[in-house]
Formats: sequence, C-alpha cells, structure tokens
Amino acid sequence: MIKRVKATKVGDVFEVKISDTQKKYMQYVASDLTQLNSDVLRIFKHIYQINETPTLEEIVKDDVDYYTHGDSRFGIKMEAWTLYGNIDDVGDYSNVWFKSKQDYTDEKNINDWHIWKIGGEHIHADLKKTKELKAYLGLVCPYTSILYRIKTDHEKGIFSKYE
Repeated sequence: MIKRVKATKVGDVFEVKISDTQKKYMQYVASDLTQLNSDVLRIFKHIYQINETPTLEEIVKDDVDYYTHGDSRFGIKMEAWTLYGNIDDVGDYSNVWFKSKQDYTDEKNINDWHIWKIGGEHIHADLKKTKELKAYLGLVCPYTSILYRIKTDHEKGIFSKYE
C-alpha cells in the first residue's frame, strides 16, 4: 500500500539520519515560485549523535551549511527523513542567491549562468558573479540527491563540478 504523507509547510524541521550513530537537520523555509514552486530547504551544519534531542530553537540557531530546492514531502514518503517539528523562525534568506546554468555539459562556457533570489527574477550572469555572490545551485533536486549531499557534503554527478 502507498504511504500517505501529510502536506509539509514552511517552518517544518526534518531529521535526517546520516549514519547509524549520527543525524543532521534541515528546514523548509520557503516555496520558490520561480523554480517549479519547489520547497527551499536550509540544511544545518551541526552533526548530532543519534540519541540527542535538540530543541527546535537550538536547531534553527545553527549555522546554515547550504540551501537547496526539493520536495520535502516526497522525502518523508520515501523515508529519507522524518518530520521533527515546526517553528516560525525560518531565518533571513533575503540575501540567498541561487544559480543555474543553461548547459551543464558545456563547462567552458562561463557566460550561460542565471542567478536569482527566492521568488525573484532570473538575471543573466557569468560564473565570476555567481562565485562572488556565493550562489547555491538552484536545481530542483530529487530526495536522493539531497540525502546524498547531506551525507557526503558533495553534489551528485555532473553537478559536483559547479558547487
């Protein structure tokens, strides 16, 4: 039988098991209408021991490792992470930039990038500008790629060249 999962909402915090002894947390902070209305997730840096039970306030005060786009609900459905709780504090993401390349197979072309803020207009930019802004890859990632990056701290496949 197919597992039914309740809709996720902004502020939801998810626990992600990264090994038999460790876990990390991430939070659904916004929906990005300019990127398929996908969930914007902030992944926190701190690695907890599996038996630790931090408060939501402690979790969201942690440093942010990175932001990514994905489907938080599908990750629950596939048992990649579990809902830990919900908190209104989603941090300040007003200066978070994302980047996307027209053709990821063409590594030499540094002038086919677009940058944007959540819900904002896509702006043409070159690779130098995306690095200056510390823009995150703006791809809508499947839950498997999100889980892989949380566990390994690397993008999967061809996209690893553009971190």
